[in-house]
Amino acid sequence: MNSLINDSGIVVGAGRTERAVALDVVRDFMDALGRRDFAAAKALIAPDFRMTVSGNHVFRSLEAFSEFSRGRNGAVRKHAATLEATESATGVAVYISGTMSGAWLDGSTFTDVRFIDRFLLVDGRIVDMQVWSDMAEFRPR
Repeated sequence: MNSLINDSGIVVGAGRTERAVALDVVRDFMDALGRRDFAAAKALIAPDFRMTVSGNHVFRSLEAFSEFSRGRNGAVRKHAATLEATESATGVAVYISGTMSGAWLDGSTFTDVRFIDRFLLVDGRIVDMQVWSDMAEFRPR
């Protein structure tokens, strides 16, 4: 943690922990995605960003993921219940869990679909995102 000490030796400011910064980055990223603001979301990811979703589908860009999703479901809204950060071997890992709601391509809706997203941040940027959910259990057949 960084501190700024004035001439009297009094701490007048303190830096934020790497975990606190990582939590803010993930919140900002998820908020940007919720608004469909890909420019703001892309500003928070590293050039070598990688996203892996259920079914082991891997994407290197938000646009590629969006295109993939467009063929599977309509709009989805994530509702976070927990947000946790911990150190990992290569950076800071942030876990977010909660439920999703939205619509399928046929217009029918879904609610309370569980999800967990894991983010790995290095130098304050998202380098990896892994997404797990129960979407397949709710998909119309």
